[in-house]
Amino acid sequence: MQWLPPLTLFLFLYPAGWIISHLFYLFNRDISSNNLSVIGTIITFILFLCALPSWGSNRWNTNNLWESIGLDFNDKFKTLNIFLSGFIFSLFLLSILILFLFLCGWIDRFDNIKLIELLNAILLIVGIVFAEEIVFRGWLMEEMVLLFGLKRGIMIQSAIFSLAHYRSDIGLFALIPFFIGLFLFGLVLTLRRTIDKGSLWGCIGLHGGLVGIWYLFDSGMLIFSIDTPYFLLGPSKDMVNPIGSVLGIIILLITIFFQRRFFARTGRFLASTVNASFKEETP
Repeated sequence: MQWLPPLTLFLFLYPAGWIISHLFYLFNRDISSNNLSVIGTIITFILFLCALPSWGSNRWNTNNLWESIGLDFNDKFKTLNIFLSGFIFSLFLLSILILFLFLCGWIDRFDNIKLIELLNAILLIVGIVFAEEIVFRGWLMEEMVLLFGLKRGIMIQSAIFSLAHYRSDIGLFALIPFFIGLFLFGLVLTLRRTIDKGSLWGCIGLHGGLVGIWYLFDSGMLIFSIDTPYFLLGPSKDMVNPIGSVLGIIILLITIFFQRRFFARTGRFLASTVNASFKEETP
């Protein structure tokens, strides 16, 4: 029954965040449901961060929770180097995608970046991506490996990451490649953490670079031709997100292939807090 604690944690945190967020109605009756949902999510994440140290101490038997999930701040130069290596790798992956589209004549022109869009991209990296990596590649990965072992834990964590991004505004045939792309992306990020010997900063750099830079592209920095096959830009005509595109899935599969080879040469990272999590297994 070891799976009950992580399940009950979020069964408590989500309702708590929802209840606290609805107190904002006392101050502003005109607040929209979307804004209320965002506030609830932020509150839930704050409660999650507050609970993490106790969780690490009682369940993982560690007093250094942040280092356990890969957020080691002791060597700032090393931290910055790992973050930049992940960010640069995101540039490389996006360059492959854009170069292919450009050579095929499916990019009409490049445009300037607006300051507000640049600030939004930075906010995505600092806020949303940072939070997702703490939850999925940090806490959830440790929990799943503890419960199911390294191989199955990585797969289950990536599957949960994929399903957590469910969208009701796209159809089933678009959801399938979207989920496949997110699942593969989850594997790429998890393997990135193993290659970085447990540090989460490379995942944050890689994830943040892909999300932030694509946001700039999609906000007008790149003007795609109307003749561009939709399956190269996203899972459907109404959703431009390369994570669920044919080209994006191919790039992720190739990335996983080379990551596995590199992982086999460099070895595995040591999860210092989760007892018996990482046996002599390779993903």
